[in-house]
Amino acid sequence: MKIFNHLNKTAFFAFFLMFLAFVACKDDDDKTTTPVDNNPIVGKWQLTSVTPETAGTTIPALSLLPALAPCIYELKFTFTSDNKVALSDCDAAVALIGGFIQIQNTTTWKVDSGKLTLTNGTTTSSFGLTQNTNDMQILVNTNTSGTGAAVNAVLSLKRL
Repeated sequence: MKIFNHLNKTAFFAFFLMFLAFVACKDDDDKTTTPVDNNPIVGKWQLTSVTPETAGTTIPALSLLPALAPCIYELKFTFTSDNKVALSDCDAAVALIGGFIQIQNTTTWKVDSGKLTLTNGTTTSSFGLTQNTNDMQILVNTNTSGTGAAVNAVLSLKRL
């Protein structure tokens, strides 16, 4: 009788431990994770130049940039792996460049087929993009009036 009683207690204890192990293990399917984008754009980039797309083209606003934002070439673009983008290190340039490409606190990015798409809520803007490990060029239309031909500038950046 003692052996039977002892086996019952041992079996109960073993089942209890298995139950605890089963309940204590977290189900990985319940986790919500933020997707990680491994595009080479992820990182911090510094603006090195702003030039017309077509050599010989004059874009009057470009010649005003250094006067309006003396720190323009200190401007940093930070692209994070959770698809957020931010501008920093030159408030005047953030206002000027951010006005053309609409980068705000909640802006997200996506790169697909040579295009950089920036999204702010329901507003989406696409820009031509060429990039390699250490250099990137973003093609921006500086014709904000909406009339006439596109007047494109190239924002050249280097990886920091």
